[in-house]
Amino acid sequence: MAQGLHLIWMILCVHLICISSQQEIEFIYNGFSQADLYTDGVAKILTKGLLQLTDGSGQKMGHAFLKKPFEFNSPGSFSFSTHFVCALVPKPGSTGGHGIAFVLSASMDLTQADATSFLGLFNISTQGSPSSHIVAVELDTALSAEFNDIDKNHVGIDVNSLISIASTPAAYFSEIEGQNESINLLSGRAIQVWVDYRGGVLNVSLAPLKIQKPSRPLLSRSVNLSETFPDKKLFLGFSGATGSLISYQYILGWSFSRNKESLQALDVTKLPRVPSHKAKKRNQQRCLLFSLFYWLL
Repeated sequence: MAQGLHLIWMILCVHLICISSQQEIEFIYNGFSQADLYTDGVAKILTKGLLQLTDGSGQKMGHAFLKKPFEFNSPGSFSFSTHFVCALVPKPGSTGGHGIAFVLSASMDLTQADATSFLGLFNISTQGSPSSHIVAVELDTALSAEFNDIDKNHVGIDVNSLISIASTPAAYFSEIEGQNESINLLSGRAIQVWVDYRGGVLNVSLAPLKIQKPSRPLLSRSVNLSETFPDKKLFLGFSGATGSLISYQYILGWSFSRNKESLQALDVTKLPRVPSHKAKKRNQQRCLLFSLFYWLL
């Protein structure tokens, strides 16, 4: 009898430990001043808490990952919800960069990937390889024929490849209009993104900054994450890249939870502001004109 009770107690303890480990990762960053993130490439956290993935230079990439891995015990326990706010600002004189991605990766080290249309996720050797162990939600702002892109302003779900398993033009479902309204990813304005995974289905939703999460997802697709990550461990983060097309790529805030119901909403009033690179350009022009006028005198 005593042995039976001891066995039951051990099973209960293991069960509680498993539940505890599954509920461990839950956070909210209204700006990244206090965030402990792994960054590489040109990615960095700016003084006012803005996470910058690319800095306006060409042929560059940047990554930012949560240092603690996300672990799960079985396919049925693998679920999460996340909400982040981003802004893609074209460099003055450029039509914009290649885009960013929310990334699930077996490794934080993506430094061997390429920039440009590879989005800092793959290179020519790892593109399309099952051993890459990467799932990404891309916000793609360049038309890459080699990856069967539908246009230069779309959202896609990628599994070990930049040939998306599902993609659609960037938009959000308007509750007022009862239909999808387009979103310009390169507008320079803040854009909200939600990614929910439950029951083997990945849902993606977009919306402008001050609009609530739409009742209908923009993109929905079955994805077997436990198959992509057989070690039952992955890292969460972001990737951004530029080529001859250049943009400043920012993440303003990020919230994450294993349970959709407990996901904390970002406070848009506390998010860092998106820098105005157009204003900077005008100031440079004014200085140039002033210098020219002074020289003529």
